[in-house]
Amino acid sequence: MGLSIAFIFLGFDESATIHETIGDWTEQFVDTAGYLHYPWIISYSILIGILGLVYFRFFIRMERDIFWSFMLAAFIFMSGAVGLELMGAKEASLHGSDTMLYCFYYTIEESLEMFGVIYLIHILLELLSGVDIEIKN
Repeated sequence: MGLSIAFIFLGFDESATIHETIGDWTEQFVDTAGYLHYPWIISYSILIGILGLVYFRFFIRMERDIFWSFMLAAFIFMSGAVGLELMGAKEASLHGSDTMLYCFYYTIEESLEMFGVIYLIHILLELLSGVDIEIKN
């Protein structure tokens, strides 16, 4: 249930730009040059760490193949959401967000995020395919 709420929040955040608002607030406390040009990464990285600690036992108790599939989906998503975001932030800080390199980073970032979510949905659908669901009137 908690992970569902987290994913609903992330979907809402993508359209409501909550992370930009948090970034504006965070900007008051950190130097936003270079890789931290988008300071919301700091706040969200802390939240991801907390979420990881809260769900640590849940993930450890999974079957190994399911666990590694979840970790691969998370790695794909996070490499875009944080990794490429940091690279794009550095480019935007140095040369602005109208460069071809920034557009490349942005495109790969968003693609990795989408591929990570698509892979997670695939994993969950595979898990559900082995579950018998009975609908009663």
